[in-house]
Amino acid sequence: MPFYDDMGLDPSVNLTLNASAKQLIEASKGIQDPNILLEKFSQNRKVDDPTRSLLIAFYIILVVIGAVGNALVILSVVRKPVMRTARNMFIVNLAVSDALVCVVGTPLTLMELLTKHWPLPDWPSLCKACGAIQAISIFVSTISITAIALDRYQLIVYPTKPGVQTIGALVTMFFIWVTAFILASPLYIFRSLKTHKLGIAGISSLSFCIEDWPITDGRAIYSLLSLIFQYLLPVLVVVMAHIQIHRRLRGRRRTTRKTPAILIAIAVTYVISWLPLNVFNLVADFSSAPFKDEKTMTVTYAVCHMFGMSSAVSNPLLYGWLNDNFRKEFEEILTKCCCRKKPLVNGTRTTNRRMETELTALAQLEHTVTGNTKTSQCSQVF
Repeated sequence: MPFYDDMGLDPSVNLTLNASAKQLIEASKGIQDPNILLEKFSQNRKVDDPTRSLLIAFYIILVVIGAVGNALVILSVVRKPVMRTARNMFIVNLAVSDALVCVVGTPLTLMELLTKHWPLPDWPSLCKACGAIQAISIFVSTISITAIALDRYQLIVYPTKPGVQTIGALVTMFFIWVTAFILASPLYIFRSLKTHKLGIAGISSLSFCIEDWPITDGRAIYSLLSLIFQYLLPVLVVVMAHIQIHRRLRGRRRTTRKTPAILIAIAVTYVISWLPLNVFNLVADFSSAPFKDEKTMTVTYAVCHMFGMSSAVSNPLLYGWLNDNFRKEFEEILTKCCCRKKPLVNGTRTTNRRMETELTALAQLEHTVTGNTKTSQCSQVF
């Protein structure tokens, strides 16, 4: 079709699935009505309005719940020095990464899902940063979950050994972020902004933020490595650590029935949350045939991505609300936020009570003084 011939795509550029430009072009070559395609590009919309609204609604729900939950975890530790333990540092690190996933990574992914071409300013650094930030936040989240599992394993299975101190926790957190930056660096290095000049009225140029890998199947290789380091290894560590913890706690009298259920919930939630997205990426990257139905591909990826993002929503519940100390802090924070006007009423009530007490004391004093005065006067008179 002449539309794509006018784009002047460089044959040496290796467009990948995440950018979806190559699949978009291949899938659109046989389109019956060029005006429909032109309308989609001019409006920069990949799906129809009902689907777009539905996806936006679901993503907003995930973002709001995840951001609020992780903010509560962070505030619980920041506002109370007693909560700033070494083990809570790992939970805070997880909450920070999950908040980053909700507030930054998820909106960026939604933007790329709904648009046919790059909608942001044509800054190459912005294109690179968008891919890297999403990957970094996810890697930090998964590595932090692994670190929490190992820390609990050491605490319960080997209680006599010295545990991680605050300095040790901070050093571990530093290495978690460094490792995440290293694992996400290919998405920054090989991601670039490509602009194509067009001779069409209303569309002078189109920009695509793509992954330009130097080798064939570079994206597929990276997806495979990400599957290993972001999913398989963390799942193996989390599951094995929680199995050992469960065996250790099984014979203890103080262990409640809630403890095994929490351990199982943590492991199962992590496995289920990230499995669909990793399977989708693996199948898509190793598949040679392009996606013919763009809407189906977009919706399928969005559902798999929302499963993964649900981990950022469930983590505050699993690591915060089910912890008695965190739950008390949550309740206190929520009570203060929901009842901001009540302290004024309480303050007024307190002032009134003080006034009533003072008046009562003055009345008793007056009665005593008057009584003593009368007694004195009577003694004088009689």
